[in-house]
Amino acid sequence: MKFVALWTLKEEVDQAKLAEAMGRRADYEFPTGVQLVAEYWSSKRSPAVISIFEADSAPALMINTANWVDVFYVDVFPVSTWEEGLEGLTRHLAGG
Repeated sequence: MKFVALWTLKEEVDQAKLAEAMGRRADYEFPTGVQLVAEYWSSKRSPAVISIFEADSAPALMINTANWVDVFYVDVFPVSTWEEGLEGLTRHLAGG
């Protein structure tokens, strides 16, 4: 299943803490069951980072977000592509 995560910098995160987090991100290994599809960093505090993941389970996503609680607030929610949504809607309307 695909998920989007919107990462907001916590108020107390200054430039030094942000630089430390970026260095940590460079070496970061995602938990088993979480695959990064895309990641975008912005110049804003909210969202500072937008990530798209595929994940096998909610616990795997929880582990991933817990690794960053010192730097970010995170909002994670499931998403689908337009094509996946259309396919699901078509099946639903067909009674399947």
